[in-house]
Amino acid sequence: MDFNTSVAIDEYLALQETVFTVDDFYRYMKKRGIKLSKEEAYDILSASDTVFSLVNNEFITRSAVFSGRWFSFMLTKEEIERGYFVIGHRCMPFVNPEVSPDKYIIVNSKQEKLESEPVTYSMNYAMGVFALYGEGYVIPYIYSDPANENLSLSSVQYGLPNEVKLTAWPLNKIEDGRTPKFGDRILCRVVDWDESIVEVSILENTSVASISSADIEREEWYVTFENKIIESFNKNGPAGSIEQQLSLLFLENLNELCVINSGSIEEFLKHTKKIGFVPYGVESRIWKSGETIPFIGKWNEDFPDNAIIPDISMLFSPQILDAFLEDYINRNEEKDKWESVELLFDNLFPSSLRIPSTERKLILLNIEKRLSILKKTYNSFSDYKIAPVRKRIIDLFSELSRLVCSIGCSGLNLKDFPQNELIILVQLFTHLARIIEEMENPFLKDHFPVDDVALSLEGMEDTFDEISSKLKAALEENTYKNITIM
Repeated sequence: MDFNTSVAIDEYLALQETVFTVDDFYRYMKKRGIKLSKEEAYDILSASDTVFSLVNNEFITRSAVFSGRWFSFMLTKEEIERGYFVIGHRCMPFVNPEVSPDKYIIVNSKQEKLESEPVTYSMNYAMGVFALYGEGYVIPYIYSDPANENLSLSSVQYGLPNEVKLTAWPLNKIEDGRTPKFGDRILCRVVDWDESIVEVSILENTSVASISSADIEREEWYVTFENKIIESFNKNGPAGSIEQQLSLLFLENLNELCVINSGSIEEFLKHTKKIGFVPYGVESRIWKSGETIPFIGKWNEDFPDNAIIPDISMLFSPQILDAFLEDYINRNEEKDKWESVELLFDNLFPSSLRIPSTERKLILLNIEKRLSILKKTYNSFSDYKIAPVRKRIIDLFSELSRLVCSIGCSGLNLKDFPQNELIILVQLFTHLARIIEEMENPFLKDHFPVDDVALSLEGMEDTFDEISSKLKAALEENTYKNITIM
């Protein structure tokens, strides 16, 4: 996908404020001079994180769903003491999930912009205010805040600091210099989803000694939230992330949950005993307390056994192909005779996929064409630092894709495999594919965090070693358990 196509897609999905169809999207792209089929248009919409699929091939954007919707959160004692508040996860799922919270534009009810500042907070506070990003992502979000420019993610292995700096906004700029007190809330709504502009105002706690009507409404909100999220678990499962879980929940219950006297998700998790954070592979989800989340549940019982295999276009994405080719060039550059390109094909595409010979020839031709282009532009000097890490990344990616495809092509029921290991396998595969795409993005490549990725890679390699033996044993056992020797 070229740059112009990406821009056109992003603009449409950020600004479309009504329900639309594949045909509407297709016609818009055609007007912009973008060539794609209706099938490709459907695939783009289905894969996008900024679109919800409705019935009858209709779609609606996150911008249309969440702009102008009310939500709120209670200020902590630490925020009152500092005189500044942090956004963290508190705008989830109302804002663009691709934008980090330190990049939001915060305005007051007069639409005056509040200027952010780096403010020091305890690490416990920071961990709490980013908790909804899920285990494994909390620390990266904290460390990637520009206020923490002197902290490196690789320093985590030596221990966490007691305090960190976070991007924060002044409380006394919300309403004419008045500083809120403990018990007050911040009422929010997104006024421009595309620009990540969030309006804030103060909801004062006027009745400290008695229960107000707002308190009663908020308690009713918690009961409704609990009932609706359990319904959502049964319908939508754990989804792709906690953010996606919550976006589906709010989409289906906007009128009941997006009210002025609402509670917040972080407060709800302190209220309830039925719902909490539950491990989900190497990540976490919000789920029924004390229950484990299976790979196959009520929400995906009809999941075809081979659906674990990613679309061939994901295995053969331009970024992944380029990573394999650059490693190939790096390994062969000093040799008199280069390795066969067919060997490269075998490393890229697992044999269990059984690609037809005509398609194989076409793919090989494309590989050779792209290789010819990259040979002319490849610079071993500029590639010196990233080459060893890329080699480890694609080696692990090859092992992951071979195991994913072996399971998906086996014809076995996915329920017959250890569920948690299956979840971790898919998570590792998708996470590594995302790393490769970031590594090969021309706009990000010069800033690719080699040291941090190398550290993360160690954990992924160890995790794969742990789960692969169990999955391979299950694959072998279930393949032969029904075979009878005559």
